[in-house]
Amino acid sequence: MNIKIAIADDHPLVAQGISKMLAHYPQIEVISYYLTGNALLSGLQEQQPDVLLLDIHFPDTTGNELVRAIAPQYPDLKILVLTSVDDPYEVQDMMQNGCLGYIQKTVASETLLKAIETVYYGEQFLEPALKEALVQAMFQPGQKKTENIRLTAREQEILEMICAGLTNMDIGQKLFLSHRTIENYRISLYQKFNVNNTAQLVKMAVQYKFVR
Repeated sequence: MNIKIAIADDHPLVAQGISKMLAHYPQIEVISYYLTGNALLSGLQEQQPDVLLLDIHFPDTTGNELVRAIAPQYPDLKILVLTSVDDPYEVQDMMQNGCLGYIQKTVASETLLKAIETVYYGEQFLEPALKEALVQAMFQPGQKKTENIRLTAREQEILEMICAGLTNMDIGQKLFLSHRTIENYRISLYQKFNVNNTAQLVKMAVQYKFVR
């Protein structure tokens, strides 16, 4: 068995560290790593790994956007999320969009290896703690607590701009990001706040002091 791995993480030291860790296992071959979403999409056109280790935050896109683009185009590619985010709603979104596994960067190397081998054979892998949190979230729809909502610096910045009344085009021009990227950030915020439109998002953000 020789499992070809690609790593997508916007922190070079993290990507290199994971690569060195996996080098100890003869059945694993890291063939590439990518620091941006665009680099990943371009790289997959040249060579496809068996398993993609994917973080969910990049300077040019989001994990959800990448999965929605990659999963339909590369149906044989197994996607394993490797991140520091433990939000069960994020787990649910990524699994529903086509990922086979979701683990945190704090896991032991043996757990990472087990996760890789599990998804390689087409089976799902979740850490026990994440699995329990996900089950609880599924049985409590609409009961998401705002204290569990964690925003990245970029999401917070975009949320503030949305609450200030800026359009996707306005925000994109200010941040030098595409209209599509901003729209995906907006959708991600809808999901995190469990709302359906901008008016509800703004109301929640103000009510729970995510913006002043």
